[in-house]
Amino acid sequence: MDIRFVYVPSPHTKDVLVEVLVDYFLELNIDRKLSTITVDNCSTNDVMIRLLLNKLDTSSLMLGGSMLHMRCSAHILNLIVQDGLSLISDGIERIHNSVIYWTESPKRRQKFEENARQLRVQCTKELVLDCKARWNSTYLMLSTALIYKNVFPHLAKRDTSYTSLPHDYDWKLAKDICERLELFHSVTELFFGRKYPTTNMYFTLVCELKIALNEWSLSSNEMISMMAESMLAKFNSYWANVSVVMAITAILDPRYKMKLLEFYYPNIYGFSTMSKDCTLQTILDDGEPNEEDVSCVTVVED
Repeated sequence: MDIRFVYVPSPHTKDVLVEVLVDYFLELNIDRKLSTITVDNCSTNDVMIRLLLNKLDTSSLMLGGSMLHMRCSAHILNLIVQDGLSLISDGIERIHNSVIYWTESPKRRQKFEENARQLRVQCTKELVLDCKARWNSTYLMLSTALIYKNVFPHLAKRDTSYTSLPHDYDWKLAKDICERLELFHSVTELFFGRKYPTTNMYFTLVCELKIALNEWSLSSNEMISMMAESMLAKFNSYWANVSVVMAITAILDPRYKMKLLEFYYPNIYGFSTMSKDCTLQTILDDGEPNEEDVSCVTVVED
């Protein structure tokens, strides 16, 4: 696959980006052969795509260009989790501060490792501090800190300047969060662990995320349900734009055909049965399945 990079001088305004893209498409003679354009989820890119559609022959684009704009799944995933974690930052503050304290200097790191060995903690992972720009760093920070949960109170008895010892409910919340974020972490690893992660490869995981968020929003833990509702709101706005295209790619995968939709869509939308009367055009027109025609895309098999 031929991959090319184009240098775009500042400022990166919508007009500049459109001009560069159009020139590039014309140079490669692909302006009438475009399927989708994947960009980060931001307002500048939203406007850029609208301006780009005005400069292209939409009759040559898939579905008249209605599917041209594809938001980067990895970026959306990051925004979804960051939204949720921003609501529970107070709940994990003591763990965060504890990690800061024991990673602040080589001497403290050494003292922490010595106490871990004394308590026979069977782990070679080092404590890691999270970074606000990368949600998975928060997951890694919490999951690693949980392994050393018993080391922190042991150190608190020996170091009076350490004042941010997490409480039992802090650890319980951290455990609940990690169990839920593990699925998001798996999807992130798929996105970044492959050179070419096509939609049919991660469709199942995105469906699992949707189902999981629906379940988490009903959690008896108020903080977890609040986090899930925030994440679900952002996920749904993304899902509404891409669910149809993702469903089509799953159907075109000869390993699955209709099987994935028949399994996941009733779970996602809460329908007990699958309609057999709808067509592909019905779903495309509606944008999102409804109770009458949710599941069925007419497929002719040999």
